[in-house]
Amino acid sequence: MMQRLQCNVFMLSYRGYGESEGYPSQSGITKDAQAALDHLLQRKDIDTSRIVIFGRSLGGAVGAVLAKNNPDKVSALILENTFTSILDMAGIMLPFLRWFIGGSSAKGPKLLNCVVRSPWSTLDVVAEVKQPILFLSGLQDELVPPSHMRMLYDKAVEHNRNCRFVDFLNGMHMDTWISGGDRYWRTIELFLDQYSPEVQSSDASCTSEIADDDKAA
Repeated sequence: MMQRLQCNVFMLSYRGYGESEGYPSQSGITKDAQAALDHLLQRKDIDTSRIVIFGRSLGGAVGAVLAKNNPDKVSALILENTFTSILDMAGIMLPFLRWFIGGSSAKGPKLLNCVVRSPWSTLDVVAEVKQPILFLSGLQDELVPPSHMRMLYDKAVEHNRNCRFVDFLNGMHMDTWISGGDRYWRTIELFLDQYSPEVQSSDASCTSEIADDDKAA
């Protein structure tokens, strides 16, 4: 029987989201995330050497920035259904804009990029993340094209060999954790066992089990 994953979870509602006051902006949300991490680092009731950031969608963009800015304070990063940049997403949500707006991978002059105040260029940021990264991609994502997650992984692995990419055939933008079933949670468990363990586990064993799960899916 598989041992169930147990952990402490800190969930942050950024400014302008949920019941939080203020207006969301890239600068403000980045400060909110840093304040949350600083708060955790001051607590005495958790193991601050094993802080792992998990971000889905926009949360992944925020998490990537936070991990990049705190290489010695965050042990690992998990990204789920995250976009390459808001600039790229603008061209997807409004296709007629794709000729005038786009991220670092887009070709040609992008005349309207300057009007986007919060570009969230995750594709550029993820290349600077030094911590291990787990990429969880729902292949039926109806909001963020699954190709974005693959692009993020390809960019990250150029600079960071401690990256894992796992996709889920029926995963949509917000339900990959449900449709992925036990395989979803086991993937996370094995990743944490390898890179943020209570008891040090074998790197080779963990990598092999993730690979076996992929083949069986």
